[in-house]
Amino acid sequence: MNSLLIGGAQNVGKSETIYKIANNLVGKGFIAIAGSIPPAFDDFTVVLKGFDKKGQKVNVIITSATDTTDIIKNFKKFFDENGNYDILISSVRDDDFYPRKQFFDIMGINPNDKNLVEIPFAKITRRGGNFAVALNWYSEKTEKLIIHTLNNNPFNI
Repeated sequence: MNSLLIGGAQNVGKSETIYKIANNLVGKGFIAIAGSIPPAFDDFTVVLKGFDKKGQKVNVIITSATDTTDIIKNFKKFFDENGNYDILISSVRDDDFYPRKQFFDIMGINPNDKNLVEIPFAKITRRGGNFAVALNWYSEKTEKLIIHTLNNNPFNI
């Protein structure tokens, strides 16, 4: 299984970005086969089925919230109950902050796995009238990076 993790501190836009990723995949023809994507942004868990760039069927499991060990355990239960996956897309806390270690332990993922790509997110610290401009620039560039990552090896979707 290939994994794309969006890592960072609390309230840096990880979940919102994952929501946009899921909707982007639906726009490419992926369909929900377990769980759902809410019509307006909220935390969610879903399994999407679609095709990669080679025309092969792929199952993608996506979760936006990993804020506590209970949330991660609930996700692991959903993960175990809903099949096999080619790709995992999830949020995760930044290095050495709770519950990052617990996420990897509960999910049984090696943080050094060669099939894992983590994109770090950070806070925008601009003050005054430039904050919205900086936030929009940051969001646009990180989303472009993620879409590029998913379109290429090892994901190819």
